[in-house]
This record gives sequence, C-alpha cells and structure tokens, in this order.
Amino acid sequence: MTEPLGARIRRLRTGRGWTQRELAEPGYDRGFLAKVETGSRPPSEEMLAYLAGRLGLTVDELRFGRPPGVADELRAALDEGYRDLEQGRTATAEERFAAVGKEAAGYHLGDVECYARFCQAEVKWQLFDVSGAQRALEHADELAGSAPPWLRAMIVHRWAGCRFQSGDPGPAIARIEAELAAGPADPDAELCLLTALIHPLMEMGGLHRARRAAEDGRRLARAATRPDFVARFHRQASQVWQATGHADRADEDLTEACRLFASVGFDRDAARCRWARGYLLRRLGRLDEARAELTAARDQLRAIGAEEGFAGATLELAEVRLRQGAPAEAASLVAEVRELLSRDVESLGEATSLLGQVARARGDLEAATRLLREAFEIQTGASLHGAAVSTALRLGDALRQRGHLDAAVEAYRRGLDSAAGAV
Repeated sequence: MTEPLGARIRRLRTGRGWTQRELAEPGYDRGFLAKVETGSRPPSEEMLAYLAGRLGLTVDELRFGRPPGVADELRAALDEGYRDLEQGRTATAEERFAAVGKEAAGYHLGDVECYARFCQAEVKWQLFDVSGAQRALEHADELAGSAPPWLRAMIVHRWAGCRFQSGDPGPAIARIEAELAAGPADPDAELCLLTALIHPLMEMGGLHRARRAAEDGRRLARAATRPDFVARFHRQASQVWQATGHADRADEDLTEACRLFASVGFDRDAARCRWARGYLLRRLGRLDEARAELTAARDQLRAIGAEEGFAGATLELAEVRLRQGAPAEAASLVAEVRELLSRDVESLGEATSLLGQVARARGDLEAATRLLREAFEIQTGASLHGAAVSTALRLGDALRQRGHLDAAVEAYRRGLDSAAGAV
C-alpha cells in the first residue's frame, strides 16, 4: 500500500527527532502541520516545497517517497541489465528490467520507467520476437515525452526496425525522416536516427540517400558521447561502403564498431561485428583472416547462447573452409548447425547450396546435383532471387560435368529467370 503523504512527512520528521514546531516554523505554525500529517489538510505546493527544503529533499522525493538518488540507481540497474542481455544472461536481464520498471512507476519516474520498457522491448528484439518487440516499444513510447532525447531516438530506431522486419519499410523510413526533420536535441539522438535510416534505405534501393546518411553520421560521430551509438553507426555504415566498393572503409568501420562494443561490455554486438568482418574478408579473398574472425565470432556467440548468430557465423566459416580446400571440415561445420539453420529459410537455402558445393568438391556430382537443385527450389520459393542465381549457375555446371547438357541449359535458363526477378 502506498504511504500517505502526511504519514510520510510525520515519519521523516520523527526519524530526525524533530517536533512538529521544529519542522514547521518559521514558515508555518505547528497546528497546520499537524493537520497535514493526519491527512485532514493537504499541503499547498508552496508548503510542500518548504517542507522538502527543511528535510533536505526534492519536492518529488517528498511527494512520492523517493529515496535520494534512487533515479540514478535505477538507471544504473538498467544499464547493468542491458549488459547482462548482451552477454547472454537474458532471463536475468528480463527480471531486472521488470523489477526496475515497477519500482520506477511507483516512484513516478516516467523517464526511468520508459527506459525499463524500452529494455523489455530489447529482450524481445534480441529473441527475434518482432511483434512482441513492437508492442513493447509502443508501450515505451507512451512515456517518451519524459525521456531524454537519446532514448526517444532509440525507441524510434527499434520501432522502425520492427516495421521493416514486418515487411512495412515505408512507414519506418517516413518516421525516421520526420524525427530528423524535427531536429533532434543532441548529437547522440541524431546519430541514432541516421543509423536507423541506412539499412532500410539500402534495401529499398536508395543507396545514394543511404550514403548521404553515412557521410552525415561520420561527421556527427565526432560529437556523440555514447560509444554504443557510435558503434552501431559504424556497423551500419560499413554496409554502405561495401555496396559502393569501398572495402577499406568498411573494414575500418567494422573494426572500430567491434572495439567500441567490447569497451562497454556488449559482447553480442561485438561478436556480430566480427562475423560481419569475417564475411567481408572472405569476399576480399583474405581467407586466413576471415577464418580467424569467424572462429572468434562463433565461439563468442556460442558462449552467450546466441544460437542464430552462432549458426550464421558457423555457416560463413564453412564457406571459408571450403574455399581453403577443406570440404570435409566445411561439411562438418554445416552439420553442426543444420538444425538451427532450418529455422530460417534463407539460411537453410544457403546451407543446402554449400553442401552441394562440398559434394562437388569431393567429386560426388550426383549428390551435388541433388543438393543444388534442392537449394535452388528453396531459394526461388522464398523469392531469394540473388542467391538462386548463384545456385543455378553451380547446378548448371554440375550437370554439364555429368554430361547432362539439356538439363544444364535448363538450369542456366532458370537462373536467368531468377536474375530478372531480382531486378
């Protein structure tokens, strides 16, 4: 039960060993304070401010029974919970977020409660529960008016990510751009919004606009104060530089993002940056470096229980090992995570295609044909046209090696059809 204001004033007074007269005078008389303490007279705002000053408290600490410094303590608890989440202690983090949110609501700390609600949405996001994350973010948005600019921006960032993942990129981009047009109040907030804009723009074919956001963010990052926001920006900007043929800049961004995430204890994000860098290095033909990065990434992701990330990094490592002439190890790596990969159609198609390439490298052209055909059907069925084109080329080559020229021509033709669908 919430303690009545009058009872709280009496408790604080007696705890200091004061009489009613000692607390009330000289601003008010003892009799008036007595009525306030029994609840028969509510204090005016002026009297509340006077009593708070006498007791060494803020008005809200007195009004809501907040212990001094509790807001900072609760924010610190949420920061620690976020690190728990990033290090794979999801249940611990979720429990902490719920407890802090309840306590913040009891103390009428709207900004802290908003942060707790956002953190609860982050749990859903990390667990790939997009609809659950969006509902939690909309709940957080109800209190965003009292939140600091960086937190309001992060709510928009994640909300837009949910809409994009749900296949609704238009509203996602529109809201981010509206927030940017309104003029965010600080560099961290603006950088967060620019970061949120990059990926959906690229996926919608707006590479020029995405590059402009990356250039603007690069300048803004120098003034930002939150290392996690700067790290997220570098990770997203790397996609722009890869798409525009600036591999060195992409590598620099991913290396810096990994360093910054590690510096604040965000192990999950640091590992994902290493995974992304391994992918980049593989494409650049720097296979030994790619192998080292991907091995470290998958070990870290496995340690924190990030199954999807572990599976993805393992699949990428298998690709590297195949290119390094170790098809048996590549097949073993895929087999290790095949069940996890089956949860996602894109990963399943990629894994099946890779197994087809392994079979071909071993000289088992019949198995290669079967697996590549299966991968092609998975990819075309899911409208993964870019991946299907590559698989069709490999399938045609395998069929041609077997002397099945008509079937090879048909595979190439279907690859061309997929290429048309990708445009």
